[in-house]
Amino acid sequence: MKKFISGFVAGALLFGGASAFAASGLLGQKVQGVFTVEKDGAKIAEAAIINGSAYAPLRAVADATGTEIGIQGKKIIIGSPSGSVSSSGSNNTSTTSQSAAATSRTKPAALGQTVNFNNKDYGFSGTASVTEVLRGQFAWQKIKDANMFNDEAGYEYILAKVNLKISNYKESDAAVHMTEAYFKLISTTGTAYDSVSVVTPDPSINTDVYVGSSHEGWVVFKVKQGDASPLIAFARSYDGTGGAWFKTN
Repeated sequence: MKKFISGFVAGALLFGGASAFAASGLLGQKVQGVFTVEKDGAKIAEAAIINGSAYAPLRAVADATGTEIGIQGKKIIIGSPSGSVSSSGSNNTSTTSQSAAATSRTKPAALGQTVNFNNKDYGFSGTASVTEVLRGQFAWQKIKDANMFNDEAGYEYILAKVNLKISNYKESDAAVHMTEAYFKLISTTGTAYDSVSVVTPDPSINTDVYVGSSHEGWVVFKVKQGDASPLIAFARSYDGTGGAWFKTN
């Protein structure tokens, strides 16, 4: 039983009594019972009963409920006050339609806003939206989980979940080979960041998309920690003009 307690005490999720978040207060306390935590009839974890409160592994409960968590020093954070987690709403895949939609670096689309794009260089067009943005420790945790050899390298990461639909393509019956190369992160001052060489968490944006089909996946960027409001540019022309532009917060 002691081994079980040490496994969850460092990241316990409190179901009653907020005072018990101080992990030091739990050390040496007697476990009065163990409950099974279930979601939709499936067991996801076990919860220990200590002083009338139930504690379960935070990661297991967060994954089961679709909750983003992050670690900053000795703090476990659910939702970030520093802009680490942004979403278009309670449903991360929902978007708000913007029918007439010209965006630019000075007029980027908001999170969750669907815009039209037309890449004349490669001959495809459609709609796009950024439905979720993770930054800092939240993004780093997902990237690290995807591959432990991914390196933070003095910057912090941004993960953007992008929803794309291809409406037209110049190559009849062919698929658009969608890759992260179509995306670029532009700093607040207007400088493009270099591309990132890391393993992208699933689902990645990289796939083949036929006309009439849609796909949603993650795109990874690396940003300087002091850069407060970089923009995402998608499907620009070779000279950097055009394309669809999106805010990251």
